[in-house]
Amino acid sequence: MINPILFKQLVRFAVVGGTVMVSFMALNWVLAPHLGAQGGFLGAYPPAVALHFALNKWWTFVSTRRDAGRQVAEYLAMVAVTFVIQWAVFTGMEAVTTLPSWFNAGVANAVQMGVTFVVMRWRVFAETKTG
Repeated sequence: MINPILFKQLVRFAVVGGTVMVSFMALNWVLAPHLGAQGGFLGAYPPAVALHFALNKWWTFVSTRRDAGRQVAEYLAMVAVTFVIQWAVFTGMEAVTTLPSWFNAGVANAVQMGVTFVVMRWRVFAETKTG
């Protein structure tokens, strides 16, 4: 049987992920015609990351820790790793498909979600730290 807290976090993480993915794809859709596919992807990334951090900290994991600087640093390190995953998937899809760039951005986002949940739950927003 799954832990009820873990289940609640997974459901909320999925809602946040979907919300951020749609926001990221929409920003790609708006920016790509002006900046190109790669520029649209890069321009949409920072606002999507900020939204993702905020929703997960305050809603998914309900983190009340006071060491926000450390959380942000750990989150940004995780983002660097997951960005490489996303960028590779996005770039690969752009090279081998004729799908729109906003769709490829969404697929790339979905691919890295598993890594993100694990790192956030057991590291970035874990309540076992002092703070």
